[in-house]
Formats: sequence, structure tokens, C-alpha cells
Amino acid sequence: MPPETPPPDATRRVLLGSITSGILTVIGGILGVLGGGAAFSSTVRRDAEWLAASALHELPDNQPTPVTLTVRRLDGYRDAIERRTIFLVKTGEADVAAFDARCTHLGCLVGWDADEQVFRCPCHGGVFDRAGAVMDGPPPEGLTTIATRVDGDRVLVQA
Repeated sequence: MPPETPPPDATRRVLLGSITSGILTVIGGILGVLGGGAAFSSTVRRDAEWLAASALHELPDNQPTPVTLTVRRLDGYRDAIERRTIFLVKTGEADVAAFDARCTHLGCLVGWDADEQVFRCPCHGGVFDRAGAVMDGPPPEGLTTIATRVDGDRVLVQA
């Protein structure tokens, strides 16, 4: 007895089903790659980066010292180099506090006034004490503190 041939509609359905399954497999693979890339991307899971800011023996006791750091950050798909100014204050034998030099009012760079022992913002008259707290002017909060640690004679700050 000769083998039965399927009707033409049945083979067409099998072909269309295979094409549809192939397209859905490709779409699922693309979504999996995109989702996996986002989950394991360095922008999503970024470990704290510590930058060397100064040598401990170079910092005078209780005097804010300005330091400019070069920070690399990912901006979309490219590395951007950013210069950032901070103040380091040696508060003990091996204790160092760090403050961002940007005023919390509008982001202007503050400077240390050694005569009056305060940080001053030149833009709108903001004044901060040695610990970064607001003393006068429009800033809504004190200077941003930055995590520090001392490793031997190196002062490291968190980027």
C-alpha cells in the first residue's frame, strides 16, 4: 500500500509553525542578551572605587587642603574623564575627613578662607564651618562628605 501524502494545508501549517517558532526564538534570544547585558553591566553593578588623594604626611593638621582628582566614569558607551575638587582635613594621627568642594546651593566651587577659618562660596555668599556645616547664606545643607580611609601613608577617597 502506498504511503499517504498529507493534504497541502497540513504541510503549509507545519511550515508556518516552524517559521513562527524560529522568529520567536530569535526575539527571545535578543531579549535575553539585552537583559543579561543590563544585569551584568558595569554601570548597574559598580563596586566602590577608591582613589589615592594624597600622602598623609603632606596634610597639615586641621587645615583643609584642596585636592583635584581625575575620575573616570562611564557615560553611555564611552569613558568620560571628570576633574573633581575635594578638601582633605587631617583630624587626627591617621584620621582624615573629606568634603566635596561644590556648594550645595548651586554647585559653585567653595574656597577655604584661612583668615576666618571657613569655607566660602563666591557665587551667593554661602559660608560653611571647618566641618562642612552651613553657617550662613542660601545653601540648603552642608558640604557633602566623602568616605575616606588611610592605607599606610596614602589617603584614599571613595569615587
